Amino acid sequence: MRKSKKKTDTTSKNEGGRSFFYPPRDIICTRAFSNFLLEYHSNFDCFFYVASLAIKSDDVRVRAANLFVRHLAANASDEERERHRKSASDLDAAWRQLRKFAPLLSRNLTNTAVSGVQRYFSEIIQAAALKRPGILKSAQTLRVDEILNFNNHKDLVAYLIDRKINELSYGGLDGLEEYFSDRLGIEMFASDQQRTLLKVFFELRNINVHSGGIVNDLFLRRVGQVDGFQFVRGECFHVDMDELEELAGNAIHIALEVDRSTANKFKLKRKAHNIWAGSRL
Repeated sequence: MRKSKKKTDTTSKNEGGRSFFYPPRDIICTRAFSNFLLEYHSNFDCFFYVASLAIKSDDVRVRAANLFVRHLAANASDEERERHRKSASDLDAAWRQLRKFAPLLSRNLTNTAVSGVQRYFSEIIQAAALKRPGILKSAQTLRVDEILNFNNHKDLVAYLIDRKINELSYGGLDGLEEYFSDRLGIEMFASDQQRTLLKVFFELRNINVHSGGIVNDLFLRRVGQVDGFQFVRGECFHVDMDELEELAGNAIHIALEVDRSTANKFKLKRKAHNIWAGSRL
């Protein structure tokens, strides 16, 4: 993992002192945002749990080795004594082993976070469309046999929205921003910095999926030069923890503001995430 770099603070990191890299479970939101947050928390909880196991494993191993060296070494063979001495002095063996998988862990967290955000945008558009179906009007066509695959209007709306979001995702973030602005009357970004960081996050997920994390010409054309990041054509890139905090925090902040604006405009129900989550148990 690359050495962490200090970055300037942005509004994507916190609001009122509360981190949006790991949002509080009582945050007020729509069901769509709550669905996203449930998966987001689960993925990051799993990562932190694995990391804590590695740390605890090292601690237990070192403690046991020290106890052996102090109290039992006299009755052990030279080979056994030496093995426990080395173990006692090796403070982070399990943590080092975990760090070997840093690129894989980074890609997994990036991919799941971005995919979750994209699904959230799809769900919140769907929720708005169910309130005002007119926002779906377009030149899109469906064959009769495609329509007959759906049992109800809600499923058909969900399909149309998912198809549009998938189409927009291939075209980059600009198309998604235009869709929110033109169809929903919602502005996604409060600043160019927010837009830039979300574009980086989305495009990192794209190269992770399609080129194994190798930076290509399409990525560089879409992202360009971004302060605090070093992208080199033909080289593999994965975010470190500082970068992940910045990118994920920014994405969540954007999604939450979209959530508030869309809920207010389309009269969508909002309540605490933990209440939404409790209703799903």
